Formats: sequence, structure tokens, C-alpha cells
Amino acid sequence: MSGFARATLDEAIEAFERSLARRPISDNTRKAFIGDARIFAREMQGGREARVAPTAITAERIKRFLAEQERSTRAGSPKSIERRLTSLKVLFRWLRDSGYITVDPAEGVAYRPFVDPLPEYLSDAQAEMVIRSARALADGEKLELRPLTAIRLVLDTGMKKSECLNLDVGDIKREKGAAFIRIRYDKPHLRFKERDLAVSTACLATLDEHITRYGGQGRVFDCTGRNLEYLLTGRVAPAAGVPALTFEMMRWTCALRLYRSRELSEEQLQAHFGLSPLGWTEMAAKLARVMAYV
Repeated sequence: MSGFARATLDEAIEAFERSLARRPISDNTRKAFIGDARIFAREMQGGREARVAPTAITAERIKRFLAEQERSTRAGSPKSIERRLTSLKVLFRWLRDSGYITVDPAEGVAYRPFVDPLPEYLSDAQAEMVIRSARALADGEKLELRPLTAIRLVLDTGMKKSECLNLDVGDIKREKGAAFIRIRYDKPHLRFKERDLAVSTACLATLDEHITRYGGQGRVFDCTGRNLEYLLTGRVAPAAGVPALTFEMMRWTCALRLYRSRELSEEQLQAHFGLSPLGWTEMAAKLARVMAYV
């Protein structure tokens, strides 16, 4: 038996914490992982099981722990319970990959469907109608192109609202006949979110038209996020026949398309969306649930 296999759960979590310190994730994500792991260990190692080993943990024990958390008077929101399960999935995947266990007990623990509602997204037909409606607005009396630019960007790349609104014209890059958007972050602990996102020929053409109309320096969008969202939901959505249109809906639409296509690995998808391991695990779980209904 290897030294790893003889380790206690506490010892394994200490090693997990050291590995997290080397990962490019935010402090809040790191604290959430470790906090949830220690709560789990405290419950598992109470009383006569004071030195329980990771190899002794089964899927049933994880399920009982989550059920007890839900019944507890100190229980948080359903979202907190889901996050706790996500933390355990990340912990036990790392324990398996690092040789502490051979079978991941958390892999077989499913998310509760009612814990978090499914994300809203656009069907392919709806997305096409949204683009057509935004194009009509851009060609209309006021020549309002900004909604179409935002729609093209987010549907193409899945970038977040804040990332879209913070784009500078200089973040639009062209190399060897291809175009991409460079997502930048100033804060050091968020640098892991930086990435280059390819855009389609149609998106690039809209961006060029946008720059010609609104100027070629500084921020791509010269309006507030609130004003842009008003145009999306108040002008584009009704014309397209959809009840609402938000940045989040478009981001999930892009995510679902990429997830369904299987062109990228899970690691590549995590990097594409600028997510921490916790954030990607939560997104992947929701995408898998959506796929079960489409």
C-alpha cells in the first residue's frame, strides 16, 4: 500500500490545499473548496471514525452527508448545497488523479434537479431571429448597431457581460487571416480568466461596421450596460418573438452549442469561458442537464 493510500482524510485535504495554492484560481474559489472539504471531513471523522481514510468514503456516505446538510438548521440555500457537492467532486477527482484513491466516489453522486433552475438559452431558430431583428434595428431610422454587435460577440464567444462592456477597440486582433478578441483582466488574481476568443467572419464584419460608425479608439461600447440591456430586451426581443434577451442567455446559448458539438475537451471549455474548476464543474453539470431535455 502506498503512502498516499494510507493517508487520513485530513492529511489528504491538506495536500489538496497545497495543490490549490499552485492553481491560478481566485482566493474566494480556493477558500470555498477548502471550507467545504473541511466541513465534510469534520462530519466524516467525528467520534469513532476520527482517522477515516479517503478510501473508506463511498457515494452513499457523500449522499448522506448532503442530506444531513439539507436538514440542518444551519443549512444554506439549495445553491449552497449544490456548491458543496461541486467542491467534493473537485476534491475526490484530485484525490483519484493524485493516487490517494482508485475510484472517485463523488463521480456517481448526481446533482439534485431542483437545486438550481436550468439556464435560459436560445434555440438555433430563436438566435437567428434575434440576429435578424438586431440587423433591422441597425438599418433603421436611428442606425442603432450596438445591440447587433453585442449579440454577435456573445453568441460567437460566450464572453460575460462585463467582459463585453470592457472591450477596447485594441482588443480586436487580426493575425494570418483570422480574428479574435483578447479578454484582459487587470487584477492579478483574475489573470487566469484572460484568453483569446476566435470570432466568425460575420462577427468581424459587424465589429468593423461598429467601429466605423462609433469610432476607432477606446471602448467598443460607449453606452452603459443598462442602456444596452434595455435595447436587447425592449427592442430586439419583441421583434424576434422571444420573451427576453440577456447577456446570460446568449452566453449559455454559446456554451450549449460548444458543449453539444464536442469540438473542445472539458479543459478547453473551462479555459474558453474563463472559469475556475469550481465554476466549470457547475456549468458542465447544468449543460448536461439541459442536454437531457433537448
